[in-house]
Amino acid sequence: MKLKIAFLNIVSLVIFVFFSTPFFAQTGTSSEEMVISNEPNHSSVSVETALSEQQVIELALKYSRKLQSLGTNVAIANYRLRSSGWMRNPELRLSDISTRYYTEEFDELRVGLRFRLPRLGELGEEKQEARVDLWDRKVEELRYRQEFIARVRQDYADVLMYDQLAGIAQKRIAKADERIGIIEKLVQLGQRTIVYFTKAKMWHAESKNDLGRALQNQGLARRKLAKRTRMPEDTPLAQQDLPEVTQELDDLIKLAYENRPEIGLVQQRIELANKQRRFEYLKLIPWFNFIDISYHVEQDRNRDWGEFMAGINLPLFDWNIGNIKATSLAVKKKEDESEAIKESIAEEVRSAYNIYQDLLLDWKTFNASAAELVSNATALVNEAKQHETLMPDEVVEMEWTVFDTQKLLAEKRQELAYALIDLHFAIGIEGL
Repeated sequence: MKLKIAFLNIVSLVIFVFFSTPFFAQTGTSSEEMVISNEPNHSSVSVETALSEQQVIELALKYSRKLQSLGTNVAIANYRLRSSGWMRNPELRLSDISTRYYTEEFDELRVGLRFRLPRLGELGEEKQEARVDLWDRKVEELRYRQEFIARVRQDYADVLMYDQLAGIAQKRIAKADERIGIIEKLVQLGQRTIVYFTKAKMWHAESKNDLGRALQNQGLARRKLAKRTRMPEDTPLAQQDLPEVTQELDDLIKLAYENRPEIGLVQQRIELANKQRRFEYLKLIPWFNFIDISYHVEQDRNRDWGEFMAGINLPLFDWNIGNIKATSLAVKKKEDESEAIKESIAEEVRSAYNIYQDLLLDWKTFNASAAELVSNATALVNEAKQHETLMPDEVVEMEWTVFDTQKLLAEKRQELAYALIDLHFAIGIEGL
C-alpha cells in the first residue's frame, strides 16, 4: 500500500508539472499581449480652416499603413528581446514507470531534473543579438518616418506653389484678354500696327496654356496630398515663413551624430562583436555541460536516496584559435564601420547644407530685388493710369512683369523649402 501511495503521488507530480507549463497554464491573453487594431478610419477629414504644415503631417502619419507595420515590427522585436537571455527550462526525467507498481513488483523508481547549463557568455551574446535586431527595426521605422515626413512636407510645399501659380496664371490670362481689347482699339486708331495685335493673340494663347498646366499641376498636387492625409482636396493650407538654419556646419554634423539612428545601431553591433569575441575566449574554460539531480526509491532495500551528476566540457583538443581571431577581426571591422558611417553622415549633411546655403542666398537676394521691382512697377502703373505717361498696352505689360516676378518668387521658395527638408532629413530630425 505504501508503494501504491508513493506511485500515485509521483504521477500527480508529473501531471501537475505538465499542466503548469506556460502552454497550458496561460490560455488567456494579458492586456500587454492583446493586439490593438490600428485599422485607420477611411472617412475623409472635414476641414474648414486652413491647416498648418504640422497638422497635415500629423494627419499623414495617422493614416500611414507602412509606418504602422514598421511600428509593429519594433514591438515584436522588443518582446523577443524581453524573452532572450534566459536559462533553459529544466528537463523532468522519469524512469521505470509501469502498471506493475500496483502489484508492488518493482526494484527502483527514479525521478529527477536535468539542467543544460548555458556556456559562459552565451546568454549575454543571445541578449545582445536580440538587442541588435531591435535596433535594426527601430532604424528602419525611424528613417522611414523621417523620409515620409519629408515627402509630406514636399507635397505641402508643392501645393502652396501650385496654388500661387494657378492664381497668377488666372490673373495673367485676365490681363491677356484686357491687352487684346486695348491693342485692338489702338490698331483701329492707328496707334499700333497689326503686329502688336498678333503678338497679343500669341501671348493670350500662351497664357491660356500656362493656366491649363497650372490648374493640372495644382489638381495633381492636391490629390496627392489628399491621398496621404484623407482630407478633402480643396482644404486650404496656411502659408508659413520658412525657418532659417542659423547653426554652423560643425554643429549640424554633431546634431546628426546625436539623432541619426544608424550611429546607435552600429554601437550595438560593436557591443555584439565584443560579446561574441568574449564568448569564444570563454570556451577555453572547463564548464558544465549539464547537471542532473535525481531521487531514487528502491523496493528491495526499502530505502530512498538522492543522486547528483554533472558533465564538464574539457577543451583538450580544440583551442578555438580560429574563432577567437575571427571575432577579434570582427570587432575591428565594426569599429571601422562606425567611423565610415560617421563620415558618410557628415558628407550628407555637408552636401545638403551647401545646397541650402546657396538657395537661401539666392532667395534672399531675389526676394529683396523682387520686392523693389514690384514696388517700382506698381508705382509706375499707378502713375501711368493717372497721368497717361504710358500707352495702355504698355501698362498691361508692366503688370505682366509683376506676375512673372511673383511666379519666380513662388518657384524659388519651393526650391528653398526642398533644400531645407533635405537638410533636416540628412541631420535626422523632423524640423528645427
